[in-house]
Amino acid sequence: MATKPDTLDFDEIQILAQRTTNRDNPPLIDVRDLNEVVNGIIPTAHHIPLSGLEAALALDDEAFKAQHGFRKFGKDDEVVFYCRSGRRSNLAWQLSRGLGYTRVRNYPGSWIEYEAKGGVKGEFP
Repeated sequence: MATKPDTLDFDEIQILAQRTTNRDNPPLIDVRDLNEVVNGIIPTAHHIPLSGLEAALALDDEAFKAQHGFRKFGKDDEVVFYCRSGRRSNLAWQLSRGLGYTRVRNYPGSWIEYEAKGGVKGEFP
C-alpha cells in the first residue's frame, strides 16, 4: 500500500518563500522542466527537473553542490517538492521516499495554485 505524501498548503509555502536561504530552512525543490521554470519560480526554490532527480540524489555531497548550487539534503532532512500541478512533485516524493529519504513533503497545489493565489514570482537564475 502506498503511503500518502506529507503535504504543505499555500500559506506554508508562502512562509518558506519569504525566508532567506540558510541551513535551517528545508530546501524547496521545483521539479518542473527548464522551459517551465524560466517563466518564474517560487522564491528560495532550487531547480532539479524530475527527469534528473534520481541521478541528482545519487551524487555525493560535493558533486551535488557543484552541479546544483546548494547543499545536498540528507536522508533525514526535510525537503519540499513542487511542480506545475502537483503530479510530478508527487512522483518526486515517491521516488525520494523509495530511496530512503524520510522527511520529504509535497506541495500538491504547486505552481498553478501558487500563481493563482498571487504568490510572489521569483526569477530563475
